[in-house]
Amino acid sequence: MMAQTHVTDPIPLDIFAAELSAGERIRWTGRPNLSVIYHAEDWGMIPFSLLWGGFAIFWLLGASGIWDIFTNKPSRGFQLFGIIWGTPFVLAGQYLIWGRFVHARWKKKHTYYALTDKRALVVTDRWRRRTVSGAFLNSLPVIDKRVRTDGIGTIGFGGQVAGEWQWGKNNPPRPLTFEDIDDVDSVYQLVLHLKAAS
Repeated sequence: MMAQTHVTDPIPLDIFAAELSAGERIRWTGRPNLSVIYHAEDWGMIPFSLLWGGFAIFWLLGASGIWDIFTNKPSRGFQLFGIIWGTPFVLAGQYLIWGRFVHARWKKKHTYYALTDKRALVVTDRWRRRTVSGAFLNSLPVIDKRVRTDGIGTIGFGGQVAGEWQWGKNNPPRPLTFEDIDDVDSVYQLVLHLKAAS
């Protein structure tokens, strides 16, 4: 069974043309579903991000002297050092609270997936910078799948599907992943078929 590209979001095949080897043919293309915002690992980050962001804002207000305007304490005047020191922490807090979701959506809009008769490909085009990742299907020991109740899901090629926060320092690198794709079950079946045939 061949999975189909989402009809409302066609993908020009020339995005992948430069990445194909001689005789390699595309069997499926897709993109992340933009409507998926939250993932399971995000719920653990929400309390931390609110604590960080809230503390950073109150610390900045206090250290800069701005808080004195709203209290009955005598004003110490405007403290430039407090603003300079506290602003990066406030910005980091805002990114954790809401900016990371905006960034994830922007990244999704520039990400394309393809299955060929040999490989899984992820192409990201952003700011005149193109990144390409691929995994040969016949060499993958593990192909993992996670499905939501609405049929949208994620496939990990060569490792377990997990959130971005669970990879990095002191952990193995995150495997090539098709994130938040529509009708993930049919795509997964196609992956297994192509792996067996490769």
